[in-house]
Amino acid sequence: MPLPADTTGRNAADQRFGDALTVAELPVVTEIRRSGSDGEDLLRGRTAAELARRYEELGAPAVSVVTGSWLGGTPRLLHDVVAATSLPVLVKDFFTREKQIRQAAEAGAAAVLLTPALLPNRLMPTQIDACLDNGVTPFVEITSAAELTALTRAEACVVAVHNDDTRRRGSDDPDQGRGHDLLPRVRAAGAGLPVSTGGVGTPEDAARLLAAGYRGLLVGTGLLRAEDPDAWFGALRALLPDAEPAQDTQAGSPVSTTTAISTS
Repeated sequence: MPLPADTTGRNAADQRFGDALTVAELPVVTEIRRSGSDGEDLLRGRTAAELARRYEELGAPAVSVVTGSWLGGTPRLLHDVVAATSLPVLVKDFFTREKQIRQAAEAGAAAVLLTPALLPNRLMPTQIDACLDNGVTPFVEITSAAELTALTRAEACVVAVHNDDTRRRGSDDPDQGRGHDLLPRVRAAGAGLPVSTGGVGTPEDAARLLAAGYRGLLVGTGLLRAEDPDAWFGALRALLPDAEPAQDTQAGSPVSTTTAISTS
């Protein structure tokens, strides 16, 4: 059942997702998806609700959930994740109409994916306005500087540079050089919260992108494949001098930050 729409005022709702990233010690949006682009089972017996709760315990400031059918998603996943966590939730699907955005907001989403590569330029301003009118943050994923020309109200958007080709529906062939090249363009367009997404597999990848100037990251497959997500977060904390150890919610002691792992 869809959750009630936020009635506390749209200005507050508009900022919920971005504010969570801005104040986070580890600005890592953790993504939940059922399968990879090759059909790989990424849940591996876990439920979306279990993952959402665990990511919140580990210190993630927000959660992304893929409801698009090309990665095995369904609308039910959004409901399950929203019900399981108090974190702001980004929903990723192919949004082309205001009605879809309104339904996502009513189901509890705090942010909605918009993909300029898959939409005509004339639709982007309309979709961004629809997000803001319905109290959700536009999460705009780009793969080229040309896609920034369709961006309006950039200061109200989270602009994510995707290291994969978004037209290939979940490609696993990342190009992190793209992220470094496009970051100055994103800033020049007026976006105050640039995010890197796609192919951020290891804590070392994450630390490099944050050091380059990204204000947030979206990590999906790398964490879903990780044998020990606690160690992944711990290794990233160890690489970031200002991050404090997470508290083990069961034992009340700091989680170890000494193990570096690779999840590519």
